[in-house]
Amino acid sequence: MKNPTYSLLLAGSTLVLSSVSLLHSAATEAQEAQASGVMQMTRIDNADITLDGHLSEGVWQQVPAIDGMRVITPDTLEPAPERTDTRIFYNDDGIYVGAMNYQDPETLVGRMSSRDEGVQRDGYVLSIDTSGQGLYGYFLRINLGGTLSDGTILPEKQISRDWDGPWDAVTQELDNGWSTEMFIPWSMMTLPQSGETRQVGIYTERMMVRRNETWSWPALPSTNPEYLSGFQQFELEGINPRTQFTFYPYASVTQDNIKNETEARTGADLYWRPNSNTQLSATINPDFGTVESDDVVVNLSAFEVFFSEKRPFFLEGQEIFRATPRANGGPFGPTTVLNTRRIGAAPDIDVPDGISVGAAERNAPTDLLGAGKITGSQGNWRYGALLASEDDMVVQGTRLSDGEKVNLQSTGKDFAIGRLMYEDTSGGGRRGIGWIGANLSHPDHDATVNGVDYSWFSADTKWVLDGQFLHSDVNDVTGTGGFFDLDYRPQQGVEHSFTGTYHDDTLEINDIGYLQRNDFMQLDYRLGITESGLDNFRTLERSLQVINQWNTDGRPVRLGLFGSQNMTFYDNTQLNLSLRYFPPRTDDRLSRGNGTYKIPHRVSYSASWNSDRSQPLSVNLGIGNSEEDLQADNINYELGLTWQPNDRFSTELQLEYRDRKSWLVHQGDDRFASYEADGWFPEWNMNYFINAKQQFRLAMQWTGIKAQEDEYYRVDQTDVRHLIPTAKPPVTRGDFTISQLNFQARYRWEIAPLSDLFVVYTRGSNLPNYAGSEFQDLLFDAWTERLTDVWVVKLRYRLGS
Repeated sequence: MKNPTYSLLLAGSTLVLSSVSLLHSAATEAQEAQASGVMQMTRIDNADITLDGHLSEGVWQQVPAIDGMRVITPDTLEPAPERTDTRIFYNDDGIYVGAMNYQDPETLVGRMSSRDEGVQRDGYVLSIDTSGQGLYGYFLRINLGGTLSDGTILPEKQISRDWDGPWDAVTQELDNGWSTEMFIPWSMMTLPQSGETRQVGIYTERMMVRRNETWSWPALPSTNPEYLSGFQQFELEGINPRTQFTFYPYASVTQDNIKNETEARTGADLYWRPNSNTQLSATINPDFGTVESDDVVVNLSAFEVFFSEKRPFFLEGQEIFRATPRANGGPFGPTTVLNTRRIGAAPDIDVPDGISVGAAERNAPTDLLGAGKITGSQGNWRYGALLASEDDMVVQGTRLSDGEKVNLQSTGKDFAIGRLMYEDTSGGGRRGIGWIGANLSHPDHDATVNGVDYSWFSADTKWVLDGQFLHSDVNDVTGTGGFFDLDYRPQQGVEHSFTGTYHDDTLEINDIGYLQRNDFMQLDYRLGITESGLDNFRTLERSLQVINQWNTDGRPVRLGLFGSQNMTFYDNTQLNLSLRYFPPRTDDRLSRGNGTYKIPHRVSYSASWNSDRSQPLSVNLGIGNSEEDLQADNINYELGLTWQPNDRFSTELQLEYRDRKSWLVHQGDDRFASYEADGWFPEWNMNYFINAKQQFRLAMQWTGIKAQEDEYYRVDQTDVRHLIPTAKPPVTRGDFTISQLNFQARYRWEIAPLSDLFVVYTRGSNLPNYAGSEFQDLLFDAWTERLTDVWVVKLRYRLGS
């Protein structure tokens, strides 16, 4: 396919020479401006742009081209082997970006996927620091084929892909590479109040999958702590966006085939920006219908599983409530004062004796009467507030004596969250301090949590410190805690990380936020070394970790010495190896408060290999053994196949099999049993794209476990000892099976940016104990004996000024 721009140039030699001269002059001007520290972004009013991916409009020739990308993955920082000409201009509506990505067309890899899905393909990124000071911004990626990825950015590289913005972009494959056009409206971004001129930071990035490389301008590799504050500064004039109003009405119809009920709902989300740095939002009769689904998780541990937010209203502006990097997650889930999944969660009900409530009824979400939110900034200050109120619910149960249906009443909860933060970048680096408070109000329960967070980024970019102090008051029981994360990078490719935590045994934030455990002390260390461009490896990553975690009684609850080595070869294959040693520790959680016992030393090792993911067929293999608490084997085998024969179709199958020899399961009170257990955990996805805006998706995930009782134990209540072997108790759980399935078929049509039509079928099950059944019978029964069988048709459309 011919590039239309070059076709026009070939019309005459005079036009060719004049265009080349113009582009050379523009590039020279851009490079000279960059050398001065701040570049002037071109302003073009009344631009006549058709967003089709072709850079054929004459306006693009008025804009200086920016190149200068360097290789950041692997982080050799060498000049990029191919040219990338980026042209950026702005007007009162927003920012326009045109990028010409030169490349051999035989090496192009363009694959369509769901929005934000991590698929290996060629792509182009434009990130914007709208604060102009490295305080907050937006990540925008257009992938070859037309799939969008986006998210918010907090210092220095906290990228959350939960956010979706109403921007648009189109790509085109050409004879000499591929091109893209992007339009980013001011209305979707938070901008500080400014005078006639303002500054924004710009970062560009390009992924070329066949080379397994990422290039960027400015060059900001992940091995360098600087990211958001290192964007190239541009000066703009006369940008003070007018008042913006956005209205998202929706209508949905849900057909429940289990209850044989049909429900129709209407409602809306509303967003209003009275000025460029403030946004007010509200939701009326919100619909949290099933157009997305959580992963199937079987959790027999003593710790709650964290599930991320999927509802658009709570995702919009959520970054202001992420007080520290730990709010984005960690090895044990996030530590955060606000977990919005608590709002509208399953109702709290007291089930009287003799009444049974089904799992579907017990776990159904609570309706919201409404919610409102305000977020904004003023100078160095940023703020946010969120209010939400749940409706009272009626949950249907069954009286065991006669099978009669009875209604159980639950009372809804009210939530209030506030956030205030001050950040300063004068004199280099960054310093910040903030407060976040949350309150849950209920006739039978009242919880308040306050947190004070702090951050520091040194002017030489080598030191990064983040932390938070916490205080909780739940029904007049108070608790305190705090943590810090300190990173030191003396040179590129070397990182020292220190993690410290103290939470007393009465700190409780899980009514509104998320904390995996209290009664906890921690001081961990990690050394990470990354080398690139070696003789045998494209990238070699090595890490050493020292794990040192205790409860407040002075007993170790997790100790370890971990080592890993991840190797990326020049043929784009990867080999990952890890070895972990766990010294003896105590377990103070699995017995659910019925005693503490010792666990002997253990080891864990794993190896995984991935083929070149740029190829149509890719494979990943893995094997590992993470010894059980009783030192028996827990062997895990993994096989993954991904087939992407063309840009529109893909299918992926992940198979996991686990063989556990002494799986320790709590039986109640101070009793335990060990199990011989086998488990299959397959996951299958298939995607077909009619075009970049219309997708048909099938997804199925199943968990099947067969467990046979083996040995029996009790906790020695006189001291902290090993578990005491005992004879088989009169009453035990016995052999058991677990079979959980989730299947979803989904059609999605993106009618306009953030305006979608969904047609979704969801089917799920959680079988009771079928001890003695074979795996194939468990899978078949999980499909036929459904617990959930629902059709949802939902239309959500964005209307705005």
